[in-house]
Amino acid sequence: MTEPTTINYPDILGYITGGERCNINVVQLALAVRPRVVRAGRPFETILLVQNASDVDVDVTAALTLPEVDAKKQKGRFISKKNRLLVGVRPAEVGYVVLPMSCLPDTAVSDSYKIEMEISVKPLKKPSRIRTPEGGGDLVLDDLRDEPREKLDDLKKLVFATTKRFGLRDVLEATFSVMPGRMGQMVDFQPGWVNLWHITDYVDERLVLEKYGTLLTKSILPRLKKAFVLDALVETTNRRFGAAGYPLKPLESLYIAKLLTLILEMAEPTEESFDYLGYPVFNIAETIKKGFSPGGGPRFPHWCNSLLEIIAQDEKKANNDLVEVVTETLYDDLLRDAIPYAFKMIKTITGEDLGTDAEIQDYVENTIKILDEKSGMNFTHVYMPLVIGGIIIYDRVISNAEEISDSLRGMHEVLSEREPEVDENNDLVFMITKQMVNRSLQRFGFQI
Repeated sequence: MTEPTTINYPDILGYITGGERCNINVVQLALAVRPRVVRAGRPFETILLVQNASDVDVDVTAALTLPEVDAKKQKGRFISKKNRLLVGVRPAEVGYVVLPMSCLPDTAVSDSYKIEMEISVKPLKKPSRIRTPEGGGDLVLDDLRDEPREKLDDLKKLVFATTKRFGLRDVLEATFSVMPGRMGQMVDFQPGWVNLWHITDYVDERLVLEKYGTLLTKSILPRLKKAFVLDALVETTNRRFGAAGYPLKPLESLYIAKLLTLILEMAEPTEESFDYLGYPVFNIAETIKKGFSPGGGPRFPHWCNSLLEIIAQDEKKANNDLVEVVTETLYDDLLRDAIPYAFKMIKTITGEDLGTDAEIQDYVENTIKILDEKSGMNFTHVYMPLVIGGIIIYDRVISNAEEISDSLRGMHEVLSEREPEVDENNDLVFMITKQMVNRSLQRFGFQI
């Protein structure tokens, strides 16, 4: 295995165990029984913590050996649903193997029972170390998402064993106690693998860049251009808003799709392109090129963070089905990026106070909720700020079959058809839309 990289990935296992670990090949391990004091007749679990210290996929095989006899020399008092499990651990991933056990109601009381776990580790490629043998870098809890943080804190309550038994095989041992018990409600524990942490669970994008930066710049970003995504976004937009109770006119779908396409194209802008508001967070290629230190610099946009999570789960599928993943699966995340951006464009042009950042964020999530629940969509949510934003950037994303003057003049007809929907709640939105259409037409040389 090659020497450590300049980035030392966070020591998740060490946070749980207090720093103790057993190094076997390119993984770090610790073993525990949950609960450590077992009631006779009840099920319990063997927990094998696994931290991949390398940048490649690793197969880990865990084989459990139960006590053959209890403290009274009675055989067969300990039972396991599954004694052996093979798991594939992704680069840098941390998780644990669960192998359920149980003991019979007449199992003898003792505080010195032992279980053994034989471990085999097989890297699937030549590995490079991304955590030191001592464990890894510091874990900054504030940079960790809520769900994995809760899992880690639950595991910290356990007592882990990390000393390898002397011998030719790699075996860890853990002790546990059996206390008197009686039959009660049984919990059906299932064997398997539980993920605790992957690089996309962490806010520090340096870790993500080191693993996926080349994939993004060489394969992903060059395909997120108008020629590949605009038509697909028109189709998704038309379907999602129609399903939410507001069938769109073709030009409404087009202008919303223009705005969403622009967000994607800004990830790798051309030399002629410009960012209307100077949003460096959207320029992913530049971020990757420059890099940034932990806790500072721009963060990736929502759609990119979600795409990285998908890539981490199934890189091949994400790459092969990229357009479908981005225009369908990540549609809500595109809205999370596009709506605030469009609001700021509208405010810059009109001077209208459209709400605080917190209010706009609530508006974003409410719009997405309406789409997801397929009910309640209306003129305001369609136009403010999505259609209006698309009108503002009308000439930055142009459909192959589009005459932009015809599209802008066509919006006058669309607004005439929508006029019966105008009321005191949306008249400002209607007025701003007409202003933006007229403004764009005048820039194109038409007098209104």
